[in-house]
Amino acid sequence: MQAVEGRLVGVGVTVAVLVCVGVWGATSVAADRADSTPNVIQLSYSETKGDTGADTFLGAFSRHTHAVHFYAQKNRIKSLAPGRYRSDITDTDIHGRKARHPWVPDRTEGGGGVISLVHHALHHSGAIKVRVRARRAGVVDDVRVRIARKHCTSDPPAYPLDCEVKVR
Repeated sequence: MQAVEGRLVGVGVTVAVLVCVGVWGATSVAADRADSTPNVIQLSYSETKGDTGADTFLGAFSRHTHAVHFYAQKNRIKSLAPGRYRSDITDTDIHGRKARHPWVPDRTEGGGGVISLVHHALHHSGAIKVRVRARRAGVVDDVRVRIARKHCTSDPPAYPLDCEVKVR
């Protein structure tokens, strides 16, 4: 009888240890995911020839992000706008666990001004710095990205203009 009770106690202790290890593992994985800080990976700007002028795109690719804001300034002219997540646009050059869908300036809340300022600065002075702030749960990744026309691809020389600036 004592041997059976000893085995039951041993099985009970083993089950308790396994449950504790399982709970600890699950909470550490959840904690790692919850503690992931926002991370801006890439800023992309492109122009294509449209029917009535240039069609422009400005997008920030970011991981672990709940909100993005764009800010651009050139010669005392400032423009800022919140970002809008675009899950319908996919960048196939970004692989793995990185962000494949961009945040773009919300055109209904001033995003057109940010894009226009970037467009004019690249065509008149050849460069501009764009500030991108990615947020998640009170944590901010604040990066300043310099877009230089000389580092962009363009074929033919005037159109289309395609710039991808890696941040990390």
